[in-house]
Amino acid sequence: SFMKGGDGVGVSTSTTSIRNSLSGVRPGQLIFNTTTNLMEYYNGTTWIVIDTPPVVSSINNTNITDTQIAAGFDLVITGSFFAAGATVKFIGNDGTSHTSPSVAVNSPSQITARVHTSVSNSNEPYDVQVTNTSGLSATLEDAFNVNASPTWNTTAGLLATITDLTTGNHATLSASDSEGDTVSYTESATVLSDAGLSLNSGTGIISGDPTNVNSST
Repeated sequence: SFMKGGDGVGVSTSTTSIRNSLSGVRPGQLIFNTTTNLMEYYNGTTWIVIDTPPVVSSINNTNITDTQIAAGFDLVITGSFFAAGATVKFIGNDGTSHTSPSVAVNSPSQITARVHTSVSNSNEPYDVQVTNTSGLSATLEDAFNVNASPTWNTTAGLLATITDLTTGNHATLSASDSEGDTVSYTESATVLSDAGLSLNSGTGIISGDPTNVNSST
């Protein structure tokens, strides 16, 4: 039924359960579904949602590190027609889909979504897909890459045994990055420097003239 009021023309309202129990429904009949807060029409077989699909325009980070993802990284998605209850998926280049575990629709033009910890650089670049409760969705293709941490080529353990009189290069550390980024080396403590040695940040070489000792230590 149609109703004309001071603010325009309205249609009947119904919940999903009441709508499903209606009899004698004709193709083309309109209702406003108060369960979903969306307009729907009957096509003779099923109810079809009338809605505007979302638009995904951009994200705030196109190169996320795996360290950030492991710590819990919230991606900010910008676009339009985002609806309350929208979901977000991250889709790898192999078609694998990872659903965001935490989505906040901040406004019709902004969503904050936690990047799933299963997202890794092996399937980059990743698409970002936003799906409204109506089922309509939009995808920003090749939205971001994952910058993986470097990996050690040098195994953990004893690097070298030297005396206090030995000078020159004593050991070489080696690590590599899967994206081909330059790797730099940093001493996390002061063990080397306290012993009179140094670590070359570019080559990974440990060198120097160790501090001489007067007795066994």
